[in-house]
Amino acid sequence: MALSARPYNSGMASLRCLASFRCLTSLRYLGGLRYLAFILLTSLCVSCSKSPEQKQAEQAAKTVQEGAKKVAEGAEKAAQSSAQVTQGLQQMTQGLQQLSQSKVKPLDFEVLKAALPDVAGWTRSNVKGEQVSMGVATSRAEARYHRDGSEVELEVVDTAFSQLLLAPISMFLTNGYDERSDEGFKRATKVAGQPAFEEWNQRSARGEVTAVVAGRFILHARGHDVKSIDPVRAVVEAVNLKALR
Repeated sequence: MALSARPYNSGMASLRCLASFRCLTSLRYLGGLRYLAFILLTSLCVSCSKSPEQKQAEQAAKTVQEGAKKVAEGAEKAAQSSAQVTQGLQQMTQGLQQLSQSKVKPLDFEVLKAALPDVAGWTRSNVKGEQVSMGVATSRAEARYHRDGSEVELEVVDTAFSQLLLAPISMFLTNGYDERSDEGFKRATKVAGQPAFEEWNQRSARGEVTAVVAGRFILHARGHDVKSIDPVRAVVEAVNLKALR
């Protein structure tokens, strides 16, 4: 799944490295591992009122965090603590499996394709979708929009409430998140009434908007050669939210 600026890249890189003991002993890996555990737990603790599913996901995130701690401690002692590393990995795997589990089935990708809008003044192309039922069950649809040399890629993803997919994004949707520089900005906002995160780079003329609908669907648009974040946001706002039911 291609998503914005990848705030969770460090954590995902750590997961791909789980099979290598040599990697476990590297400081770079340990940093990514702790980052993943922190992101999962912190993002799940943002909401004050928690549903049973959120509480279950928070417990799973704590399991991941505890496992990461054991792995880190064992890896720092290297060969002397290989058993502790193995135990920590097993605990992390259990927690990640719990996070990925969901009793909800994702919508058929054809339903998501129907949510992709026709946007006035833009030419839509490359409409397609896919569905995955093994591992973390998801479905997605995407399209591209062109106008006067500008392009916006739009993606709609049904996470089926999988916290493994939602948690790395959720903490960036917190009200008040704001980062600015001479090159642009990154900030939490509202798009079509939904919690969202947008990023703009003036130098590259690129912008990205990510919104989460009903705590389940991820809407993500990436604009290339655009004059501002506005046309990227407009494409996300045009998504047919009524179809996502």
